[in-house]
Amino acid sequence: MAEPPSATRVLVVDDDPMLSRLLLRFLSRANISADQAASVAEARSAFVPGVHSHVVVDLTLPDGSGAAWLAEALAADDALFGVLASGYPVFTDLLPPAVRHRASLLQKPFTPPELLTALGLPLSD
Repeated sequence: MAEPPSATRVLVVDDDPMLSRLLLRFLSRANISADQAASVAEARSAFVPGVHSHVVVDLTLPDGSGAAWLAEALAADDALFGVLASGYPVFTDLLPPAVRHRASLLQKPFTPPELLTALGLPLSD
């Protein structure tokens, strides 16, 4: 099993630029480092196992399934935790059983505290 990352660093994968900017700003205000990607291809390029501790992934991306990419990322990094977000109802059975315990689901729209809770991070003061 890989060593857990020493700091929280989130990769936000969403093709909605306004939502991505909003999430990056919120995470920054919560003193959480974050990067962004707008597609599966960008997520594959941006994701660094052992560097990113968490990912927030939209279910529907322009070039593929966010759930499929999340499963790839979780398989590549045993310490990673993921959040699958969607404006549509989403279920954990979209992920392989072996990684479901390292992911949560988040229904859009969501609030900043709901995001932190889904990530398993403490709420900021």
